[in-house]
Amino acid sequence: MTSTILSRAFRRHAYIVFVDEAGFMLGPTLRRTWALRGHTPVIRIAEPHHRISVIGAISVSPIRRHFAFHFGLSRNDANFYGPCVAQFLEYLRGRINGPITLLWDGIAIHRSKPVIDYLHRNRMVVVEPFPPYAPELNPVDKVWGYVKYNRLANYAPPDLVVLRERITIEFHRLQKRPDLLESFFKSTGLSFDPVELPSDFER
Repeated sequence: MTSTILSRAFRRHAYIVFVDEAGFMLGPTLRRTWALRGHTPVIRIAEPHHRISVIGAISVSPIRRHFAFHFGLSRNDANFYGPCVAQFLEYLRGRINGPITLLWDGIAIHRSKPVIDYLHRNRMVVVEPFPPYAPELNPVDKVWGYVKYNRLANYAPPDLVVLRERITIEFHRLQKRPDLLESFFKSTGLSFDPVELPSDFER
């Protein structure tokens, strides 16, 4: 079904835009690491529960199929809510010159009144929700995993100022790696190839 959505979007020359949210904590994402024999690595944590919420989007252009990354960061210890999501959509519209097919999950903030009102005012943005409980189909979810478990593994910043700076650096780095963004897309198993329906399929 999702491959059909992608094919339909490209037929109307729309940018495909995947959107997702996540959170980055001061407490580190622990991974295996190297240490001298007999010396257990120690990670000192300033405050494990403080966090920065992030929203990200991977866009794919309809003709060249160029991959790009867009992001926004919340205030410290704040969750994203309806108006913030609508504001991010407006930011995307300013960055993307053309119609948009937006793919995201069905969480409450994506169905909030500010978001619905924004979509009613901007008919060039068409929403195609993911099936329930299918985060593996969203390549932005791969971005979070890559940054948390690869780039920031065992990283314990002293405060949210430093964490914000590091997250921003990592996201800017991703913006320069369309090849990596494309690999995240391919890892979902999705394809831009048209879906062939059987001849006896009822439309």
